[in-house]
Amino acid sequence: MDARFGSMNAWLLLAFGWMGCSNTVSVDLTSASQTFEISASSVEVPATLVEPGSGRLVRLPCPTGVCPSTTELPLACREGVCDPEPRVISGAVGDVIDFDVLLGEASVVLRVVESLEVTQLSYSVTPNTLTVEIPETEIFWGPEGAAGLDSPGVTRLGTMPFLPPSTEQDGEMAIDAGGSQALSDYVVRNTSRRIRFFARTTVDLAPGDPLPQGGATATVFVTVRASGRIVR
Repeated sequence: MDARFGSMNAWLLLAFGWMGCSNTVSVDLTSASQTFEISASSVEVPATLVEPGSGRLVRLPCPTGVCPSTTELPLACREGVCDPEPRVISGAVGDVIDFDVLLGEASVVLRVVESLEVTQLSYSVTPNTLTVEIPETEIFWGPEGAAGLDSPGVTRLGTMPFLPPSTEQDGEMAIDAGGSQALSDYVVRNTSRRIRFFARTTVDLAPGDPLPQGGATATVFVTVRASGRIVR
């Protein structure tokens, strides 16, 4: 299954509030829509594992405990039948995000950023013609130089819930408190505030399942609250 991930658009100023009588303010910023697509076409099932005429994954016995695994579809012998291992799908989400640019576009410019909190991760999945379920999709952030999920500093930020086959849905993701705090620490402590986003999900086929078809488009909106001192 391939995953093509859309770009992060410019951040929009929603609100700001004075905190006490000091010159400290908090600014709520929400991203414009950020989309990524999940397509069943990249879950390659070798022809030898397709039941002729049915379009389903064959129920291949494994009396010796050994299955004809391939790079595209590793198999494990479970209960006497070859069962595909869950396929992990991951990729970069959009382009580099520069918080200095985002904060500079706000009508109230913070001279010193003291904290950054992810307050909401919302999503909408439409259309969805996938014939397989997606257990969950995780969203990660990492430094600009991160090449993938295994790179130093890459941290989970939130999780999109279970997505049934061919079902459109929307809602809010669960925010990872540790990932939000790590992002705040990075933005506050580093002179370079450029980061990247990544996503990871899985597809798990079972013997006798129909071959995966279709695709889904997910749109994500991210809201953060930056707090600090204003330019005087």
